Amino acid sequence: MNGEIVQIVALTCHGNVILRGMKIPEFFLSNSTCQFCDKVTFVEIAKRFIGGQRERPVTDAPDQWFQYLTKMGATGVRLSQSPQSKDSMPDRMLAGFVGGGGVWTMEALYPSGKAVLWISHWDVWNQNASNNKIWRVTYRHVTEKVISSFNEHDLSKVSERLFAALTKIRAFSDDHHCGGFTQCFDEGIESLTTSKRSGYHKDLAPDNSIPPIAVAILDACQSAWVFGGMGSWNDMGFDGDDQLDPHFPDRN
Repeated sequence: MNGEIVQIVALTCHGNVILRGMKIPEFFLSNSTCQFCDKVTFVEIAKRFIGGQRERPVTDAPDQWFQYLTKMGATGVRLSQSPQSKDSMPDRMLAGFVGGGGVWTMEALYPSGKAVLWISHWDVWNQNASNNKIWRVTYRHVTEKVISSFNEHDLSKVSERLFAALTKIRAFSDDHHCGGFTQCFDEGIESLTTSKRSGYHKDLAPDNSIPPIAVAILDACQSAWVFGGMGSWNDMGFDGDDQLDPHFPDRN
């Protein structure tokens, strides 16, 4: 998965562990999703008296943000995603680019029934930064809402659906001699069916903090992620009906 998604997943998982009263290693220094980040800060949007908006700092690092959530009485963090398809361009075509692939939001939940929404913004501050720490990430408290109802998903059914989808796309990839992509799907299937982990980020959640089936799903999603720019699955073309996209018939 791209850096934006894996980091917001990791923050959600680690935030929930902290809010359950558990201790974890310092996130910003040790978590793999921060390895190319010079800064990861959190701000809230404040209105000016004379109009417009300004950013007001909340914390300077994820570890301080976890403490902030605890101090403010948050009970949990929920991750949500909403489609962002624009101008007949599906999210899968934009998923490999910064800001693409839909809108991913962390919802900090409070006993009052309020959810505070945080959205990330990634900037390249120095293309030649030492240790390749080229990114500066800002999570913005953009709005609040009443906590919406949430039906907890049966992870076994989620795993079954993902397995079925990967099996189908793996067969398509193999039939079309897609080489390395077929291997990606194979690794995703293997993550779901064995204890082997092939995903790059193995620290999206602290050890033993989520069920093994959740670990397998996260790993499979990483292994089977083939969306990006030039040279990715999105950059390929197929003949006839194999190229049809039922979600965007105008582009077929």
